[in-house]
Amino acid sequence: MSRMYDEVVTVVENRPLTGGHFLLSVHSPRQARATRPGQFAMVRLPGGLDTLLRRPMSIYDLKAAVARTSVGGAKSRVAGHRPALQRQRAPEIIQLLYKIVGKGTRQMAGLRPGDRLEMLAPLGHGFFPEDYLAEARADDEVLHVAGGIGIAALLLAARELAGQGIPQRLFFGGRTKEDLVGVEDFKPYVRATVLATEDGSRGHCGFVTQPLEEYLLRNRNKKFLFMVCGPWLMLEATVKLAQKYRHRCLVSMENRMGCAIGVCLGCSIRVQGTGHGAYERVCTEGPVFWAEKVVWGKERMSRVRGI
Repeated sequence: MSRMYDEVVTVVENRPLTGGHFLLSVHSPRQARATRPGQFAMVRLPGGLDTLLRRPMSIYDLKAAVARTSVGGAKSRVAGHRPALQRQRAPEIIQLLYKIVGKGTRQMAGLRPGDRLEMLAPLGHGFFPEDYLAEARADDEVLHVAGGIGIAALLLAARELAGQGIPQRLFFGGRTKEDLVGVEDFKPYVRATVLATEDGSRGHCGFVTQPLEEYLLRNRNKKFLFMVCGPWLMLEATVKLAQKYRHRCLVSMENRMGCAIGVCLGCSIRVQGTGHGAYERVCTEGPVFWAEKVVWGKERMSRVRGI
């Protein structure tokens, strides 16, 4: 796990997207440079008892500042001169993708450039310890499966896998076409994107697990690694498909959290085992788990969607 930092950060942009979604960009170089795919942030908004507790949010993307330089290395000051080189700096901007679903996210939508907020990040156990990467390299393809705002947990993972030449495909579902935000961001990293909406307004009409199973049936001789994030019922249905067709599956879980550092135990979920080992914390042992470790069916979590 990378080192976490508790910072007061500055809003750079809070861009409205479709369907009540927003992309919040904050300037925080130390947190950005420490972030790994699959980790999350805890955000506290300024003012009032309603925002006393921090809100957990997946870290969607990282952005680097770019300094334009001339061939000799000095910054060009000549009007109309086009720099020959661009020097890429380390990440300084953290982006959080969110949707207005409650009082906290509604207040977040009102943030403007220059506003300040408290952020604890990066947190959690993300996608890429060495065993995860070894599994991805051994498979024919990585299948990212996302439902709604769950897409926010997968972009950094897709970028890192693409950098290592690992083939990928995205299956992305939502209630309507307005829920399918971020699709364009994945295009440089995946071979293909399969979309589904429950109302049929874009892509397959129905749940995203339907075209996913059709793809698995057409490719029974291939080995896949699933990387999944979304609503609990979608996670459960996707895990059942992974088990049915004998593919490994990583799930990025979400739950309400109090402290996010493993003290309060409020985000614990049930896992395979007995006694004290039958529960693990989403904030520290997760949010990424091997699917076979989680107890499905009886377990029901309070989703972060409702904050």
